[in-house]
Amino acid sequence: MYQLKPLSIRYYAIIFVLVVMCMFTAFGVMTYREVEQLKQDIHHTNSILAAEELAAAINSAHQDAIEATNEFAQWNEVLQQINNPYYYAYWRNLRGIKPGNTPDYILDVSVYDKSGKVLAKIDTSSLPEVVDVNNLNSYVDIHYGLVELVVFARVLNESPEGIYAGYVATRSKLMPDMINRYQFTYIDGDSIQVGAEQVLSLPISELGSHLHYTLHGHSVMDKMINIVVEVLWKMALIIGLPTVLLYPLVNYLISKPLQQISSHIDHLKDESDSLRLPEFGRSVPIAELEKVRSSLNEYHQQLFEVHSSLDDKNKELWTLAHHDSLTGVLNRRAFDEYWSNLNALFMDSRFDICLVIFDVNNFKAFNDTYGHSIGDEVLKGISSSVMQVLRKGENLYRLGGDEFAAVFIDCTADKAVRIVERCVKSVAEFPFSEFEINEPVRVSAGIAHSQILEDSLMTLLWQADIAMYAAKQPGHSHVAVYDESMKSDAKGVFSSWVNHVVYEAIDSGLGIQMHYQPIVRLEDRSVDYFEALVRIEHDHQLIMPDEIFKLVEARRIETEMDLAILGAIFTDLEQGKVPQGTGVSVNVSGPAILDTRIMKLLMKFSRFTNDYKLVVEITETALITQIDKATDNLKRLQSEGFYIALDDFGSGYSSVRYLASMPVDIVKFDIMLIRSLGDESQHTIVKHLAEMISETGHRLVAEGIETEDMLNKVNALGFSYAQGYLFGKPAAKPEL
Repeated sequence: MYQLKPLSIRYYAIIFVLVVMCMFTAFGVMTYREVEQLKQDIHHTNSILAAEELAAAINSAHQDAIEATNEFAQWNEVLQQINNPYYYAYWRNLRGIKPGNTPDYILDVSVYDKSGKVLAKIDTSSLPEVVDVNNLNSYVDIHYGLVELVVFARVLNESPEGIYAGYVATRSKLMPDMINRYQFTYIDGDSIQVGAEQVLSLPISELGSHLHYTLHGHSVMDKMINIVVEVLWKMALIIGLPTVLLYPLVNYLISKPLQQISSHIDHLKDESDSLRLPEFGRSVPIAELEKVRSSLNEYHQQLFEVHSSLDDKNKELWTLAHHDSLTGVLNRRAFDEYWSNLNALFMDSRFDICLVIFDVNNFKAFNDTYGHSIGDEVLKGISSSVMQVLRKGENLYRLGGDEFAAVFIDCTADKAVRIVERCVKSVAEFPFSEFEINEPVRVSAGIAHSQILEDSLMTLLWQADIAMYAAKQPGHSHVAVYDESMKSDAKGVFSSWVNHVVYEAIDSGLGIQMHYQPIVRLEDRSVDYFEALVRIEHDHQLIMPDEIFKLVEARRIETEMDLAILGAIFTDLEQGKVPQGTGVSVNVSGPAILDTRIMKLLMKFSRFTNDYKLVVEITETALITQIDKATDNLKRLQSEGFYIALDDFGSGYSSVRYLASMPVDIVKFDIMLIRSLGDESQHTIVKHLAEMISETGHRLVAEGIETEDMLNKVNALGFSYAQGYLFGKPAAKPEL
């Protein structure tokens, strides 16, 4: 079939201009009237839409305030204040109106007993002291151009009868916050203002009638209308009947193709949820429109390919972000998200839920004996064994190290025990002998059971940890279910809030606070450098290292904790908290010095070597499994200007071995050796050790110096430096 060759639209435009101009005279006047009517209709419509828009903005702000007030009413702390309002004023100022606890637009909050009387009169409160419990409708206060919204909510009692325990009220800024938070289309938001009243209280439903505003200008539309009118008047003089004869040609060349393109675009809108969009198949006779058609089809194809590629990449990234790279099971992030989803889905339901923690018995011994590669194979074998037993829809999560978790929904404790025992048996039957492991590989499991989902994740983790700890004890089964009697056997290692605070500190750095204790030169008692010691601040109290590192070691997150501590020290050096001309010593465990992430972060510290003396104190040297690699890393640090110190010398049987095999500049004698100087026989041993190490060129540091008598003794033994309460306690702001 012959197809008309596309021509340039310019040729059609010439014909169209010569012929079509004649047709406008007849309908010029009519068009002018229609334009004027259109202007009036647009203004009238915009006025109606503006009023609806203002009402929607007020309703949106009202709903936000209601939601914030209801959330405040659901605080456990609010119910506690109603039951015991003795410290209400203090609680309100410290917690109730503290920034961050409520949205920024909340100005004031009050709590009332069930009779509607405020728990305690507070002079600074702008809310009523008594509320009508039978009329809790919201209202607004207008004063001096400001509009503030007061909203009430009921506080439910904990009893199942659902009796109200009391009430709460919030006062929030409605203007100008409503203007800033709501995107107006028809109203000029900056023009919204209150009427002439200076002080007025009224229901929120009546607020709209007291607000004045102007509509957005439509200058472009007005100009277009004026131009159209002007053109119509001019062209009406020369338009005539011949235009009608050109209609079929114009319709074929321009109108019909444009309608086809418009219909195709409308069809694409209807198919917007589909990646594979239909093509515009029929060609058009105008070259420019034909180019648009082919380009549109080509763009659709490219868009489909890009979307398909992005979809594949998103799936791949999700898998990488939520799966453990070693074992292939889900990771800690996926575990936290799953738990959050459970809370959202079943927050109002009551059912049995069991959280299970699996832990490998003596896993560190496997790593130390057979190497990390065999340890990795052990973890893979354990994860695959457990996954074979879990029911459909149940997942295994690797929380870190050799610790795994699983969640059983709608599962009683007895049923969970049977499932977990099969998991333990499956692990025991795995052929680990193929990896030339001579001893059996076993796991222990702790189960925390709850009938509702109100228990926080940290609480159930803590309970499962304690149960797992009990399962590991001699004479116990490898599977244990948590009960209250186990608390006394947990030795205080785990605490739910400490668990949460430490994890949050590692994840975000929140609460980590470095304290610095001076290490002085004995020849002149001047500060040579400071040892950085970690604390975690929470609720105006400090969690000390003993409690922190018990949890860190139990969770096997030593490297993650070291990274967080090094990051905090790096920030302190950047901010100049440590006096220049002194220095900082950072503690790094023996195993951590082998970690590439630790080394990479330590190398960043080299930028400070011109201003500070940087000392890396190696702790837990007995746990180093790759002496050669550790030695290479320490030599690399020395080449960058670091000093290497061997910490806690004399606390282990192999201290001399590491002193001889690793590059060490400074030796810190363990505090127990220093305290033993009062014993004559021990004094002789320490004296000969000090003389021997000094002769090899090492500088000696004495820890735990608390009295002048102890200082005189270590001074006589040839120590170069000393550290202890005699010279200063660890402080957040180090001073000379």
